[in-house]
Amino acid sequence: MTTRAAINILGSTGEIIDITSLGVSTIESKRESPGIYQLVGTQGMARAPEGWGYVVNQMDVDKTVAISYAEQVLHVCVTLDDKPTDLSHSITLHVAVDELPVSSMSPPEQVPEMDPAQEAQREYAHLRAIADYAIAPLQDAVDIDEASEEDAARLKAWKKYRVALNRVFEQSGYPDAIDWPVAPE
Repeated sequence: MTTRAAINILGSTGEIIDITSLGVSTIESKRESPGIYQLVGTQGMARAPEGWGYVVNQMDVDKTVAISYAEQVLHVCVTLDDKPTDLSHSITLHVAVDELPVSSMSPPEQVPEMDPAQEAQREYAHLRAIADYAIAPLQDAVDIDEASEEDAARLKAWKKYRVALNRVFEQSGYPDAIDWPVAPE
């Protein structure tokens, strides 16, 4: 059986910043060449209604993204003016993955200390993936006129949260002292 995962990939290296997964998270990513990223360990993109596709960081909205899946490799090609180019920041991909067998769950690995800016980027990516994950089905319900008033209110709350997340980089204490917004319930 399949489930889904949200993966945040750093544009400059193709490194996985964070994975929020309802299944396995044994996904590897690499930057093949400028603007070309490859992921192994997925089953391609998660299709609607489970998935929303991808989201680029606001620094990369001027770029075009093309995604394909062949021979168990997910290919992401980023272009600007029809020329391959690296993402300035990152991309979040919503992919299909195998369900995690209950017996194979292991404790989280120890993460080495990072500098405050890297830690802030990692936390931002993690919280952004959660927000995107919450927003996608609510936005779908609004888009097809099937949202209840509660759905619309939850969507607005999550979008406000996502805007607040995007503004943490503007805080005067960034990256050493960040006042992280509180996620809606």
